[in-house]
Amino acid sequence: MSEPLNQGWAGIIPHLHKAQMEVEAVHKASKNDFGGYKYASAEDMITASRQVLHQHGLIVTRNGWRIISEGQPVPIVEAVYVLAHIEGHNVACATQYPICVGKGRPEDKALNASLTTGLSYFLRDLLLIPRCDEEVDQRPDTISRSGTRKTPLPVGGKKSKSTQNNRTKFMAAVAQWINRDISEDATTDACLKVLKLLDLPTDGSATTKQFAEATVYVEDQLSNNVEASGILQ
Repeated sequence: MSEPLNQGWAGIIPHLHKAQMEVEAVHKASKNDFGGYKYASAEDMITASRQVLHQHGLIVTRNGWRIISEGQPVPIVEAVYVLAHIEGHNVACATQYPICVGKGRPEDKALNASLTTGLSYFLRDLLLIPRCDEEVDQRPDTISRSGTRKTPLPVGGKKSKSTQNNRTKFMAAVAQWINRDISEDATTDACLKVLKLLDLPTDGSATTKQFAEATVYVEDQLSNNVEASGILQ
């Protein structure tokens, strides 16, 4: 008996089409305490994607990866995934994601995080999983962490809505400046460095006006094409 013919994308597309039609937005079960927002973690994205893929006979497996560092501002991990159907059709897909080594995150953990995050991005794009709101459109989903940074509330109790909004705008500006995701540890660390640079509170007690001041500073650096690496050492 002859082996089934691999039709590549022609054999994959009918099943992928059905999976895309059925998939829904992934529930945002994780929370970033510094920014005060919820987001869908990489694990949530992978679990939801796996379920709908398997329902239509599709699987995704990583076939290998390599680190690209030459000529790059930060190292990049390139992973190759195989998208296959149980009938034997399969295609190879390559993705790239930066390896963000930072405070408290050694190289091996940064690599593992990048591989997981890259897989999450790949699955989300493959299935066209919708984003839930404008905030998520500004911040791609990223790998979840076992714990989030705890930021104490200012004296007097709960933060106001305007403070949370300005805090998020500030974080979004910093994330754009350092070319990172808003919920990454690297962004949180950069936010704290900016606040310290401007002699603003870094213990969670910054006011709406202070976050707005910090946002203006970062936006000025962006408009003047100032490299963050030259300031946030």
